[in-house]
This record gives sequence, C-alpha cells and structure tokens, in this order.
Amino acid sequence: MSTCAWEGFFSSAQRKRWQEAIPRRYSCRSFSAPADMAQRSALDYTAARAGLPGVRLVLADCDFNRLFFPIPFGPRIEYASQYAAVILNPDVEHAALHAGIAGQALVLEMTSLGLGSCWVSGNFRRSAVDIPLTGREKVAAVIPYGHPAPNIPTDRKRKPLKDLCLDDPADWPNWAFQAAEAARQAPSAINTQPWRFSFSGNTLRLSGRGFGGLNYGIAVLHMVCAMGDAPHRWRWSADGKGLLINLKDEHDII
Repeated sequence: MSTCAWEGFFSSAQRKRWQEAIPRRYSCRSFSAPADMAQRSALDYTAARAGLPGVRLVLADCDFNRLFFPIPFGPRIEYASQYAAVILNPDVEHAALHAGIAGQALVLEMTSLGLGSCWVSGNFRRSAVDIPLTGREKVAAVIPYGHPAPNIPTDRKRKPLKDLCLDDPADWPNWAFQAAEAARQAPSAINTQPWRFSFSGNTLRLSGRGFGGLNYGIAVLHMVCAMGDAPHRWRWSADGKGLLINLKDEHDII
C-alpha cells in the first residue's frame, strides 16, 4: 500500500490561508487585468513548492483567443493573458490525483491574493501551450488567472452534503463533517461532484466513480485544509478505490 505524498507536505500557514480562501473561490472566466509583479512572484513560489510527485505547475503568458476555444452552451474564457499549466507524468503513481491537489493549492493561493481563476481541462488547445514537455509528460489542465472582470457571477451551485454521503453526515463527528463539507465546495469538471463519503468506526472514506483523477485531488486539498493542525492520517483503502482519513490515535478501517 503506497503512502500519501501530500501528508505533511504543506505548511500550517498555507493550509490556514487556503482554508480561508475556499468560500471565496469561484470559477472566473473573464478578466480585467493580469496579476501584478508581486502577485506573480508569490504564485511562482507556490507553483515551485506545490509540485507533488509526477506533477509540475508552470506559469506562462498567453493569447486567450489562441489557447482557448468555445464550447456549446458554455461560457467563454475572455481576456486572460496569464495561465498556469498543470503538467503530469502518467508513469508516476497517483500523478492525476497529485495534479488535482497541487493545482488547487495554486488556485487557492490565487484566491488569497485577490485573483480570479478557473480550471480548464477540456476546451483548450494543447498545441498552444508553449511549455516544453519531457518524456511522457502531458498537460492535464490549464488555469487562466488574473484580476476578475467586474460584475461577473460568483455564485456556486453545489449539491447538499447529504446527497454525496452513503450514510447520514449528521451522525458524524465534527472533524469528519467539516472535511467532507470542505470537499463539497470544491470545483469539478462540469460540476459533476463525483465524490462520495461514508463514515464507519472512526474513519471517513472518500470514493466515487472514476476515483483518482483531478476532481478527487481537488477535493483532497480542501479536506487537508479543513483538517488544519489536527493530527490525522491518510491511507489508501484496501481495494485501491478510495482514501481513508482518521485522527492519528484511531485505527479503524472501512
């Protein structure tokens, strides 16, 4: 059973800052100005620090008309001149999950700096990503960012937590409820919210259809932030189709 590379990876100050940013983050698709030099410097640091195994985060400039293309019934990406590329090496175990964790760490750092951002994993031209790749690396997603345009919608539609749970979250301990609630607020591809949570003994389980991809990594980062400095442990489930989390003095397994 492999270890969880993100456990203890981020500092207490980072987790606290990103936790405070979670309720303020929304998908921003229209921008008024690029990040300034100080903001870009802070993001460069985070991008370098957040690179979990098999993942690189690279900041670059772009022509939004060249990088992005419209999709039917979907909002366009407009006036973005900066983006982050989320690059993964598929030969590294759990690279896609790691990419979601690292990319969302960068997104929440952007939010904490007053910037808008948006995950884009489909409607972008990979040929327009002017970043050299090595070996079998691929661009899993790009994240346009900058100062949000005025008067853009900031609402986020999310299912109630109980609709994502296999048992009643009202019966869970507070730490488990808060971790799942933080994950519920995470973005996901076309807002599918694929996560499923269950609690048994003293262990919270995160699973769902297509487990292990970007969506699940984004949720994991939110849960890491929600746990704060409480001593806890992450483990892969015996079937490899979920993640288990419990306080460190507990040893129950689903």
